[in-house]
Amino acid sequence: MSVLGKAAQERRPFTAGLLHDWVNVAALTAIFALSAAALESGEESSLHTIVIAVTAAYLVSDALWIALQPDMVKTPVSVILHHLVTLIVIVEPMFYESHRVNASRALLVEINTVLLTLRRLLGRPAWCELGFYLTWAVIRLIWFPALGTALLASTFGWTSPLAALPPPLTALVVEVRPPAIRSYASLSFAAVVLLQFYWTCAMGRGMCKSGANRESRKERSLESEPSAPANFRYLALALLSTGLIAGSLLYWMLPGTLSEGQVRSDL
Repeated sequence: MSVLGKAAQERRPFTAGLLHDWVNVAALTAIFALSAAALESGEESSLHTIVIAVTAAYLVSDALWIALQPDMVKTPVSVILHHLVTLIVIVEPMFYESHRVNASRALLVEINTVLLTLRRLLGRPAWCELGFYLTWAVIRLIWFPALGTALLASTFGWTSPLAALPPPLTALVVEVRPPAIRSYASLSFAAVVLLQFYWTCAMGRGMCKSGANRESRKERSLESEPSAPANFRYLALALLSTGLIAGSLLYWMLPGTLSEGQVRSDL
């Protein structure tokens, strides 16, 4: 990093944007760690329920925080819309316990989101750049399409064609347990998958345009946070709502509270 870049990092005020970024780094790291631990514990692990409750609470609370202080992020509307789409996707496994593992599978992507935020906060260090691009390729461009295909196959009965794939491709087939994924969830996730390729193309175009001036991109990333002052009252409100929502969802999703047979008849 240049002397100018270091100076920019040192003189940054503690703005609302900076506070929001670091809170998100902590929250998304926790969600990733919970998801990885849940997957390691097996498909029947109760940790998948905790993952969904915590993630839903985070999404609602973060959207509320951004709505109250929109100038702390560059594109508040798009961030809130992204949170809403993600909520739509994870609503389905709230009702079907056998599908909750799919939420943990999808939320592994948050390690890439953490690295995306850190590379901006830290001025694009080499380790962060490498981790970001590696996890982007593996999770967003390989794992997400594989998971999205499995969800669509569950919805529309394409499991037999997937099973007939040649051996190299069968390694990417994700097993989705019955009942069938509801269409609103699988189609919403398919839209998210398509967004990954759009963002990849947009990122590639941006890299081509500014590749010759990498150092200035580092310095701009250090100076580009929104300038609204930090407000810890909004953070306290977000933390309180996260706890209340997560606790309520956990109570509601406890085994025996709502059977899958009841859910299918209700929905």
